[in-house]
Parts: sequence; structure tokens; C-alpha cells
Amino acid sequence: MNTVISKLNMAVLRAKMALMEKKEASDQLIVMFIIIAVAAGIAGLLYIFATGTLLPNFQNKLTNLINNWFNHS
Repeated sequence: MNTVISKLNMAVLRAKMALMEKKEASDQLIVMFIIIAVAAGIAGLLYIFATGTLLPNFQNKLTNLINNWFNHS
């Protein structure tokens, strides 16, 4: 009976050790996802800034340039 209990205790200890064992790649994946999320946020902010300020100004200049190019009067 004592051997059965000691074997069960060893099995439980092995299971706990397996669950608590640190996986090598999990930290790298989390850091990679954080980097991707930050980059996507920065790209979104740049897009909002560009469409709000830079794009209309550029679009007006381009439209005036094209209109002047084809305006022969």
C-alpha cells in the first residue's frame, strides 16, 4: 500500500513539474505579438494623421497641377 501511495505521489509531483515547466518559445511569442500590436497602433496613428493633414494638401496640389497641365487657354 505504501508503494502505491508513493508512486501516486511521484506521479502527481511529475505532473506538477511538467505544468510548471517554463516553455522557451512562449515568451518570445508574447514579445512578438506586443511588437506587432505596437507597430499596428503606430501605423494607424500615422494613417489618421496623414489623411487628416497631408493627404488633402497633396491632393489639392496634384489636382491643380493636372488642371493647369491640360488648361491651354
